[in-house]
Amino acid sequence: MTSWSVLRARISSLLTVTGANLSMQGGFQNHAMRKDFPIFPPSPASHPTHLIEQKLGLSQVAVSLPYEAVEGAKAQFCFQNVRDVVRGQGGEIVYGWLVWQHGGIFVEAEHHTVWKKPTGEVVCITPHNPPEKAVTFIPDPSATYDWNADHLTHNVRVALLNDPRLLEFFKVCEEQTEIMNAAPRIGIGFMAAIEKSEAMRHSALEIRKATLMTQIVMALGRNDPCYCGSGKKYKKCHGGTNEY
Repeated sequence: MTSWSVLRARISSLLTVTGANLSMQGGFQNHAMRKDFPIFPPSPASHPTHLIEQKLGLSQVAVSLPYEAVEGAKAQFCFQNVRDVVRGQGGEIVYGWLVWQHGGIFVEAEHHTVWKKPTGEVVCITPHNPPEKAVTFIPDPSATYDWNADHLTHNVRVALLNDPRLLEFFKVCEEQTEIMNAAPRIGIGFMAAIEKSEAMRHSALEIRKATLMTQIVMALGRNDPCYCGSGKKYKKCHGGTNEY
């Protein structure tokens, strides 16, 4: 069994704070893929996707969209990317949400925009890390972007486990977004360095997230579904190994 300290350190590595000059476009920004704690686009027809649709007040509108590389498009700058390509090549901006599933622990919707080409085809042109061949997207015309305020929209999250600590985890994520939104801007999509006190608070919240996620994973019973989302029992998956 993996020790508490090792498990916490490895979860913490998934929740690393980005640098002082932070990109404001993009959402959770922890879309790193590990074989043992995958973050992936769930199927549009999956139960986790339907939970997000219900939370957004929508019903069975999620679609799988292909990724198409466009010169000059930058990761985490979806709104700017699509605006620029529409100006240069025509088409339309389509607002909505990207859906990400975090193993078997929670599912999350990230404010996003994609490109509807003049031909009518809809594609995602914003690069992801790691690369995704396709994304799960929920169109939502009401989810427009305020270019003047240039603020992050809070991600929408739904727990897949019955653990009250997940609600605290979500609240901590929202506090971090508020810190980022309060920082002065140095151009669309960027904010200046956070005040030292706020940067320290952001880091403390990151540590709290890592602690909460560790406690959530450690509380899993041997017969519970594994946190990695494999569908196997914990005892038959990561609970039966020395690897996290």
